[in-house]
Amino acid sequence: MPAEIDRSPSVLRFLDAALELFSEKGYDATSVREICERAGITRPTLYYFFKSKEGIYRALIEDAAAEFHQQIAQCLEGEETLERKFKRVARTLFGDARQRAQRWRFMFSLVWATPRMPVVDQVFHSSYCHAMQLLGSALEGAVARKEIAPGPTQVRLLVFMGSMGEALSGYLITGRPDLTDDLADSLVDTILHGWKTGV
Repeated sequence: MPAEIDRSPSVLRFLDAALELFSEKGYDATSVREICERAGITRPTLYYFFKSKEGIYRALIEDAAAEFHQQIAQCLEGEETLERKFKRVARTLFGDARQRAQRWRFMFSLVWATPRMPVVDQVFHSSYCHAMQLLGSALEGAVARKEIAPGPTQVRLLVFMGSMGEALSGYLITGRPDLTDDLADSLVDTILHGWKTGV
């Protein structure tokens, strides 16, 4: 499970400032001084919480990964149907992307960056694997309860997350599609229709 970080006001101000600057200028071109000035907090305070620029970079990534994992876990809690759980996942991810598009664009850029810093692979690998485990367990539970027909869990995960990823990518690049709750529900309904009928 991704590490959780201190979420005190000072830490959050540093993370917000770092996100803005890394998004605007890139990691290499951003200085500790600029982060402190943007956050309005002294350099010793940054070093106290993060030790270095790489430390705040890692914390920014870990914070996003931990939130992603927490969102997925919370959406899948309880004894509700797979349909309700997956709609909650889709609505939550879409809503978060609408509200925090800058952070989503930054995280997407890290995935496709060449070369990637080791911390990106470490944190994202852990976050992705844990999220897939949670979603896979929800799928297998739905099969056991006969909500959906038996089928390959891995392929179904690719279909579900692939459709989410395509919608998110389109929105972050072009502003379309509009990531509404109706779109989230429609995507899940379309996917589950095939699974319920064994298609």
